[in-house]
Amino acid sequence: MKIRLLIKDPLEAHGLKWLLTSQWNDVEVEFAECADASTDAYLYIIDMTYIMTAEFELPPHANWLGISSERTFQTVYKALSLKAEDILFRPFQPERLVKQVQQIRFRWRNERTQLKNPVQQREAIVTYEDFLIGETKAEHPVLFSLIAPSQLDELDHLVRELELHRFPTAYTIFPFSNFVLAVHELKDVHVLQEAYAIFFAQWKRQSDALLTIYLHTDENRSYRELYKKMRKLHERIFYDGYDILTIEQEDLQWRDMDPFLTPLEQRQWVEMLEKRQVTAIREWMEQDFLTLEAPFPDPEMVRVRLTSILAQIRRYMTAKSLKSQAVEHAYHALFETIIREPVMYHIVQSFIVFIAELVQSSVIQSHREGSLVEKVQERIAANYWDASWSLTACAEELRIHKSTLSRRYAAEAGESFSVALLNMRIGEAKRLLTETDMPVAEVSKSAGFTHSTYFSRRFKEETGMTPYQYRMG
Repeated sequence: MKIRLLIKDPLEAHGLKWLLTSQWNDVEVEFAECADASTDAYLYIIDMTYIMTAEFELPPHANWLGISSERTFQTVYKALSLKAEDILFRPFQPERLVKQVQQIRFRWRNERTQLKNPVQQREAIVTYEDFLIGETKAEHPVLFSLIAPSQLDELDHLVRELELHRFPTAYTIFPFSNFVLAVHELKDVHVLQEAYAIFFAQWKRQSDALLTIYLHTDENRSYRELYKKMRKLHERIFYDGYDILTIEQEDLQWRDMDPFLTPLEQRQWVEMLEKRQVTAIREWMEQDFLTLEAPFPDPEMVRVRLTSILAQIRRYMTAKSLKSQAVEHAYHALFETIIREPVMYHIVQSFIVFIAELVQSSVIQSHREGSLVEKVQERIAANYWDASWSLTACAEELRIHKSTLSRRYAAEAGESFSVALLNMRIGEAKRLLTETDMPVAEVSKSAGFTHSTYFSRRFKEETGMTPYQYRMG
């Protein structure tokens, strides 16, 4: 298998070449400066700095892995939109790359075997070529089955068990990097369904890996169209999870969704984190992600939305100086889970666990350090949006007399409590006026002002412009 490396750093490129060629005798690695469609390279390993440039183009249907130093959702979204096999973030363990290349090599070897000498269970029905090129249609009715294990290291075992199972009609098996596709001659769908139910039960007795099996029958589409349909069905595991056997006849369509948090949702997240409302956060996550119904949004858009939430958590970590090695490691592990974990439920659970631990770290740190000014500013940041919140409420939260709080804060911060609160509200109003098209009255309410008239007057006193002028300027 030929691999082309497009890596900026020559030392890193040579290290990757040594790593790959030392693993397998049938792997050839070459350096390149562009992705050339005229070569016979099966796999590209590309630095994402190339991909992120507008003039860079991948060959059609290229198999590729991305490598990046930027852990941002823009990088992930770009890689996913260009159908990357995976993306690795520096520094990554060499075993991670070896495992990914091993899966791709497994597919490459099976494709070569299938094209030269198609796998036959009784007789060959279809080939890899039919899936990837051309518009060949079945001469007889067929049943497609997609079998996906929850543990990818069980793929070889899964293929062997499928080859040995006594299915009632001729069939052909096609291993891919994360699932197996089987094509059966169709005589009686109920008989084949029963055969898969038996296989499903037998598998559970011999493996800890769970299976999801989607069955589909069709007589009118080409093998290539059916292959695309089954691959799209595989994406629905994101919602379905594993341990499922079902017949799917309807085409899968994703609905549109805006993956980014609205300004109001951003504020809500800031408030929940500042107030350490773990229960509210759990309810928000479960309501937003675990109650979705068909038609579902594209899983990649959901992943982008999750990284948008993660950006708010990063802001909170920065504001609270929560940057210990353990916290950073857990943060990056969660980011990896968001972009790689195949089942959304597991991502949400990881999110909730991380936030609970993060809030606990914040509590411990606040007990260890934090001046009166920091504690007051923390509460202002958490409550500025509430027009009824005031010095009295802040003093009650800190268990200190409001006169004492007012005097000490002014002396230590160099400004009065009311000025600090007003500045926070004006700052939020500026952000909303700049980043959103919310009406001024709604901006006023969101920033913590009781009346829009009062807001407009105070805004002009502080900035020299009306809210409308500030937005236009």
